[in-house]
Parts: sequence; structure tokens; C-alpha cells
Amino acid sequence: MKKVNLKECKRKVQDAKAFLFDFDGTLVNLDKLNVDAFALVFKEMFNLDFSREEFMKYISGRGSKNGLVEFLGKSGIKDFSSEEINTHFYIHKKRLIEEQLNNEIYLLPGIVEFLKYLKENDKRMIIVTSSREEHVKKMLTHFKVYEYFEKVFDRFAVVRGKPAPEAFLKGIEYLGCTNEECIAFEDSFYGLQSAKGAGLFTVGVLNRGWNEDFVYQLSDFVIQDYKELIS
Repeated sequence: MKKVNLKECKRKVQDAKAFLFDFDGTLVNLDKLNVDAFALVFKEMFNLDFSREEFMKYISGRGSKNGLVEFLGKSGIKDFSSEEINTHFYIHKKRLIEEQLNNEIYLLPGIVEFLKYLKENDKRMIIVTSSREEHVKKMLTHFKVYEYFEKVFDRFAVVRGKPAPEAFLKGIEYLGCTNEECIAFEDSFYGLQSAKGAGLFTVGVLNRGWNEDFVYQLSDFVIQDYKELIS
């Protein structure tokens, strides 16, 4: 993959018509909360411990169904309901969101300024995520940025979730643009694979301690702060 420098990336941002954003870890930092919620479920239902490393390997960015099969399968657990696990997960996640919305959940650096810049320049913005739309709307409304996005493609909008490119391809089709006219923002291993599989120029969002081992390899350019692209 040919990498670009900051000047070239900023030029692409200026020229692009539309922007497709992942949610968890790209707009809002939710990784620790997701790990905590899954850890509670696996301990309650199967008496299994669940680590951050296992979350990154089996769940992050791809939706949970296939990851659950792989994670539980390695412990010899094959008879389970992924629907029941996800139900319990979202019960815990909803509670943790209520408890930690003003504590451990925060917008990624520079995202407010970047979204304002895009809006002022008549760019279109949508969200492509493995999360549920209800959580996306709740959190982005809380942070007063939900209004910037015209559409959310969530886990229920596709048959094959990330790392398959279906979600991003649907987003491109909705926007009525070519993939060359769009830019994707992602942070997870499977999300980056999904965006690149859709033929998108992809900016990786660095989350230290979470994705350094792959984000540079899978992205066309990597940022730590969205203001890098407009300063």
C-alpha cells in the first residue's frame, strides 16, 4: 500500500465529497466500556475471564457474532445463544453508558473542529458501525455532534459485517459517490480491512495502547488528532 504524507492527505480531505466514519474508537472512545461489558457477560454466563487483548482479537470492529463463536470455541463452549449473549451485553453496556457517560466516554481529539470544518465546506458525513444505532444516537446527541451526520449504517443494516466491505459499500451507494470521492475513518483491525476492501482511501485513528500494532500497516494515513487535517 502506497502511503501518503500529511500534505497529500489534507489535499484529499479538501477534494473529497463525502466522509464515512466508524463510531467506537473513531468518533467516541468506548473500547474500555465494551471490554468491561463483555467481561461481565462472560463471567456471569460461562465463568470465563475476558481481556482487552481478547476483545481486540475477537470482537473489536467486526460485530460480535463470529467473534463469539471463536472466543467461546477455544474454551470448548459450542452450545450457546449469541442472541442471548448480545442481549446481556447491551443490558450491561446501557447501564455502563449511563454511569460513565461523563467519565470514561469522550470524543476523540479534534473531532468537533473537524466536523464543523466539513459542514462549512458542504461535505457529506455518514456513520458506518458495528454498534447499534440507538447507542450511536444517544452518545453523539449527548456530545452535540449527532446533527452532523445524515445517516447511520449500523450492525442491522448489513448481512455481512466488518471485515466484509458490505457496510462501506452500502454507504458509498447511499451517498451516490464513487469510492474515489469518499474518505473513510477507522480505528479497528476489522474496520480498516472493511474500508480498504471497499476501495476507500482510509485514515486510521491512533488509539495508543489499542491499535499501534496494525493501524499504520492498514491505513493510508494515521492521525492522533483530527485537527491535524485542517490546521
